[in-house]
Amino acid sequence: MNKETVPNQAEKSNPEGDPSQLDPEVLDKIKHPRRIDDVIREQSPEERKSNPALVPEMIDDPTED
Repeated sequence: MNKETVPNQAEKSNPEGDPSQLDPEVLDKIKHPRRIDDVIREQSPEERKSNPALVPEMIDDPTED
């Protein structure tokens, strides 16, 4: 098989199209993602305990805003 004729996974799931078709709000989220700290603080305690990326101090620390 020739590599040029076989589409890769990204091409299969995202066929060529006009990028302007995306919603401006979605484009803004892609260009300016939220801070990971904010995302973690919004997680439930169960989600935080099951997250292997968090150390125990982060899990046990109460969220203070």
